[in-house]
Amino acid sequence: MRKLLLLLLLCLSSAGWAQIRIDQFPAGPVKLTDGWRYQKGDNLAWADPRYDDSGWQKLAPKRNDECAPACWYRLRIELPQGHAPLAFFLEAFAGATEVYVDGRRAGDLQFLPWWLQREPTEHVVAIQGDNGTVVLAIRIHVPRVSDDYFENTKVRAEIGSPETAQWAADLNKEDRLLEFVLSGAVNAAIFIAGAGALLLFFGQRGRREYLWLGLYLVLLGSSFAFLSGSQDALLPGIANDLYADPAIYLFVLAQVEFTYAFIGRHPNRVWRVYEGLLLLAPVGAVLCATRTVSTDLYFLFESVVTLPAAITLPFLLLYWRRRGNREARWLIAPSLFPAAGVVITNLPQFAGRLGWDVSWLTRPMYLWDDVRLYAYDVADLIFLLAIGVVMFFRFSRLAGEQARSAAEMSAAREIQRQLVPAALPTLPGCELEAAYLPASEVGGDFYQVLRQPDGSWLILVGDVSGKGLKAAMTGALAIGALRALAAEMVSPAMLLTRLNQQMVAAQQGGFITCLCASVAADGKIVFANAGHLLPYRNGEEVQLVGSLPLGIHEGETYEQTTVELDPGDRIALLTDGVVEAQSADELFGFERTRRLSQDSAGSIAAAAQLFGQQDDITVVTLTFAPALELQV
Repeated sequence: MRKLLLLLLLCLSSAGWAQIRIDQFPAGPVKLTDGWRYQKGDNLAWADPRYDDSGWQKLAPKRNDECAPACWYRLRIELPQGHAPLAFFLEAFAGATEVYVDGRRAGDLQFLPWWLQREPTEHVVAIQGDNGTVVLAIRIHVPRVSDDYFENTKVRAEIGSPETAQWAADLNKEDRLLEFVLSGAVNAAIFIAGAGALLLFFGQRGRREYLWLGLYLVLLGSSFAFLSGSQDALLPGIANDLYADPAIYLFVLAQVEFTYAFIGRHPNRVWRVYEGLLLLAPVGAVLCATRTVSTDLYFLFESVVTLPAAITLPFLLLYWRRRGNREARWLIAPSLFPAAGVVITNLPQFAGRLGWDVSWLTRPMYLWDDVRLYAYDVADLIFLLAIGVVMFFRFSRLAGEQARSAAEMSAAREIQRQLVPAALPTLPGCELEAAYLPASEVGGDFYQVLRQPDGSWLILVGDVSGKGLKAAMTGALAIGALRALAAEMVSPAMLLTRLNQQMVAAQQGGFITCLCASVAADGKIVFANAGHLLPYRNGEEVQLVGSLPLGIHEGETYEQTTVELDPGDRIALLTDGVVEAQSADELFGFERTRRLSQDSAGSIAAAAQLFGQQDDITVVTLTFAPALELQV
């Protein structure tokens, strides 16, 4: 794949200058590695080919930790007579390097603002004329955004024909892009997975774990993508300093929130303080980027800030698992990998200062050709796969629960339709109206109008405690028992007493409030109340003897109250969905209910619903009108 690079180097020291001689050129460009002179500082006179650099240090422009803030490299090259057109191939830090050939600035290398500087990139510089000697001078200003002087003074130089120099540049660019491919693909997969989790959250706003997992993966993938992109010169170095590093604190915060949301908890006050620190920590990355604080100090700060989550979360998950949260065990192993990625990235940065050689942590693994993968990419990939498996089983379980809940809700709504009559019967001498407005959840409100053998009518309004299928089934059980008892011609008090005994014996759990009224054709109403709201007569409460709701105490007895209606009197029976309707800052309340109790059932229910419905609303009104032509 690569052409053979033949290195012909002769180190000469004539006239006190650094010099090499090239007698002939092979098929490819010749590497320029020996014969260089180095001088720290910055002086444009050093570009002059006549300048005497014999007092300079002999040092090849590979890596140098003494260059800051600026330095020069010079090399005199003696070429064969009558040589063909030639060019230099140079790989140098973009934006921090200038090149001079025979005293004239050449090529596209130039100094750029610090926020545009990149890692070494490839450049081709033509050699003008056919002189027998060429002086190559390289001027370097160490980038302000990096303390890594050792790396940022690296320059790779080769000489050959314009075609072979361009070939070397293209090959170097291809290698640089290949180095990014796999790492970029891993981080792109993490980012896309995060976007998918966010879409799941927007479809299921109640699942906070999808929100925090999505933010975590988006930040994790983009952070390490920016890191790899800046290392391979696809992005300016500042992209790592001002995004990749600050994003670390944000994805640690998202990891904390995701962990708590996954197990159905909220972080306590200590974790909230820690999250506040994480939100402030990106300021440290900015101070490091502008060299207000040293790189060593910053990496120590970054490790100290992110370490609590890395160490504590796995132990918390283990603790919650032992306390009975079975799902917590799924996250214990995956939670270790993101922390491992941060440690792998940071540890080599300051371990060398302590005399530890852990450089192997940051060495890329070359899978084939120049396609490489870093250790932190492997850690993040393992985490993505592990969390993918965890969330798949989590999603499958929740989907099953939602399907069962939907089936229960459908069954409950079907039962609920049986708790209210499809049509109201006609009562002799009375006008009867009813309104039923169910809430979003299936509740247990019910009302029934049942004819008794003596020609009187039973009107019952009740409310089953709880929601959903269980409440609906309890209500259906009560309706069945009520219909059987009504056929036996028992009094309202006895009906409630026997119904209470049946509900206690059924052991359904919960309770039922119920108001029972027996209405005769002459306007006499007999009331019995089991813990329900009092009825209203012409806008005033009818005082009844109170008793416990049904289903609480088997020996409970209920008393009756008789009311004689005058023509035009209106009775209103309702459930607590009316008085408990709530706006942004207040309840509908008893006083509003009392004032509206003389309106029609539909008007009362609509007013409560408009105010802010919280529960099922049921209203039954009866107006005594004995002068009307009645149909039995």
